[in-house]
Amino acid sequence: MTAFFIPGVSAQGRTAEDAYIAMRTAVELDIGRRPSQRRILQLWSRRRGADCLTEVGLPDPVHGDIVMAIFDLGRQQPFVVHRQPAVGVSDGIREVLDCRAYSVVEFDA
Repeated sequence: MTAFFIPGVSAQGRTAEDAYIAMRTAVELDIGRRPSQRRILQLWSRRRGADCLTEVGLPDPVHGDIVMAIFDLGRQQPFVVHRQPAVGVSDGIREVLDCRAYSVVEFDA
């Protein structure tokens, strides 16, 4: 059981909810579609030809940056992985993934 969190947020003086809303809004502005309300902890999917487990708080299995949040754009739509920003950059890196996921684990309510 894992309670909802955003990695490193307490050190930045913001609440997890504020950080999540900011990232969710950025995804909506970038993609033009509002992510669902699901709070995703883990996403098991195929990325770049390999099966990968992407998990909030751990290094991204493809790029190595810390995963800050995973967003679901809806049924038959892609997922978006929001990774930690580079040093000196205020905004994170958002990557749109293929919509094929083997399984999704959400944070506990």
